[in-house]
Amino acid sequence: MPRVRHCVIRVDGEVHEGLYDDLIAVEVSERVGEPSSFALQVGIYKKQQGGWTRLDETSAADGGFAPWQRITVAASFDDSPDVLIDGYVAGVGPRFEPVEADSYVLVWGYDASYAMDLDEKVVAWPDKKYSDIATELFQAYGLDPTVVDTQVVQDQTKELLIQRGTDWQFLKELARRVGFDVFVRGGAGYFRPAELSRTPQKDLAVHVGTLGTNVTWFEPRVVGDLPTKIAMARANPLTKAIEKVEVSESPLRALGERAGDALREGRQIPAQPVALAAPEPLVTDQAMEALATGIRRRNDWIVTGEGELDGTLYGRALRADGVVLIKGAGQAFSGRYYVTEVTHRITPAGYTQRFKVTRNGLGVQGDEPFQGADAEPGEPAGNDERVEVRGAGREVAP
Repeated sequence: MPRVRHCVIRVDGEVHEGLYDDLIAVEVSERVGEPSSFALQVGIYKKQQGGWTRLDETSAADGGFAPWQRITVAASFDDSPDVLIDGYVAGVGPRFEPVEADSYVLVWGYDASYAMDLDEKVVAWPDKKYSDIATELFQAYGLDPTVVDTQVVQDQTKELLIQRGTDWQFLKELARRVGFDVFVRGGAGYFRPAELSRTPQKDLAVHVGTLGTNVTWFEPRVVGDLPTKIAMARANPLTKAIEKVEVSESPLRALGERAGDALREGRQIPAQPVALAAPEPLVTDQAMEALATGIRRRNDWIVTGEGELDGTLYGRALRADGVVLIKGAGQAFSGRYYVTEVTHRITPAGYTQRFKVTRNGLGVQGDEPFQGADAEPGEPAGNDERVEVRGAGREVAP
């Protein structure tokens, strides 16, 4: 028996059945490192008494849309719901076509990080770790922080950390320095390195037979010129001595058999490429090592790929911030990948998932559970908890 596909949309916590009658398409982009977003395309019609449906209404109960409404989109097959996004309306734009029935309104918005990217600030953060700052910022917006300790305290006597920009811009910069991911899912904020040891999601299958294939197309690429030895140096302001830090070991679990270092074994030039990190004034040895390690984390991602998945054949939602096995792509490009972005497009005609993935090696390792195509994914990245956007001066009740 075929599985039944569902899409559930809540506006300010309520399901309005009339919305589904006019719904043309739903698109949700779930991202790591950037705000996740959604777009609803909804048909509109001229009223007999004048005006247009959904444009003249003032409340969600009457079918209207307005900025800062809370929108929750969930996709499911039978009784297995996945909350794809829990966010807020950022804008509403109608399009009037020559044929009235072709007119529609586009409603778009973002997750709770939208509120974190509104106010420009200049703030000093003395004697704080990056992870402490992330925790405080997430809590200020009513988000439950899931944060990995960055260990290094930014001593104000040696390096006074100054924020110039929005809270979201500042968090992204801190994450870039240490090679972490930063994102929001439902009522939680995440600041941590990629978790590569989680149970893989259901396999993505490329050309494995008529009944098994679920990937429409897949395009991976490998970049072999990213240095994996990271060096940083500074002049000690007191002793005037040159202090150096070098990071050559990867802090990440390998997802492939051959990492970046192995790809360079055939180089004719004997010297190993070295990336010199830009020096920063008055940083400590610990801070220099953290910065160099962050660059090494980013340079480890030597394989990237994107593709499209038939959501109906896949039978569930692929999630960003998770590991997935790709099979049928040959010895070099099959194996474990880290999912960085998934765009779900749901229409009455079908369900497609456009995805982006990355990995830090080529080839299979031999322990991939390819036969576990129906393995359950790791911890869910989304939830349907209440989200309070306190930082924007608004609180949307479910």
